[in-house]
Amino acid sequence: MQIKYVTEFSWDAKVIGEVIIENEEHIAPGFFKMNSKMYPKNWVLRKMFNENDGEIIIRGEKNILKYNSKDKEYWLINIDEYFNKEKKDTVSQTPLSRSLFFSIIFESLIDSTVDEFIIKREKASQLEKINGFRAKKWTTTIQSSKQKLLFEEWLVKELSLKDTLDSLKLDIMESFNPNKVRNKETSYMISSDDFVWSADSTVVLDSLEGRIVQAKMHIEHEFFKSMSFEIKELYTVSFDAASFTIPEAYKRIEKK
Repeated sequence: MQIKYVTEFSWDAKVIGEVIIENEEHIAPGFFKMNSKMYPKNWVLRKMFNENDGEIIIRGEKNILKYNSKDKEYWLINIDEYFNKEKKDTVSQTPLSRSLFFSIIFESLIDSTVDEFIIKREKASQLEKINGFRAKKWTTTIQSSKQKLLFEEWLVKELSLKDTLDSLKLDIMESFNPNKVRNKETSYMISSDDFVWSADSTVVLDSLEGRIVQAKMHIEHEFFKSMSFEIKELYTVSFDAASFTIPEAYKRIEKK
């Protein structure tokens, strides 16, 4: 058995336009492959920032394979170098928790002279089908006399397959990591709770029930227009070792 997990994070800003980051992961016991694509809709930026990078980790191998699908190139990185970089990245990111990250975004989006916000949250009565998930929609608004943030979030009660994926990923990382450091880094996921906390940490609202599978944030701002996150795919298939390889046509390079 192996699991495929695909997420998409995007933001839309005036002048720049929409920028999309898609992450695709394949995982099985002892095998992990990740590919990350970033592509702006603006054709000028797309020529500058059209990234398509990935990595393959297989238990028992001495090196980790990194690759670039755009350039059709790959290179090897030794385990110590890989995890030393991970450790440095983790240390540098430690002070920036998810809540703090969105607090910084919130402060950049909202007029700091506003002293009071009206915060409301509603839960839909019916379930909706979102990318194969039967999810319940929650709507949260954070409004002042000058601006308004609108959040639409779809949640399911549980994501047991995602929990399994995280467990398998942690297992293979720990089998490689000589220092056994648990890197719990997760991709940033939009949650209205983070922004509510930034606006008023004392407000009492109904708690979001379950796990987010899709979220959208709309804002009235001079620069930003919206942000979104969604789980596009999450399912199991029969194990296929070919899923954890790269095309033979890729050229090996030496990269520092």
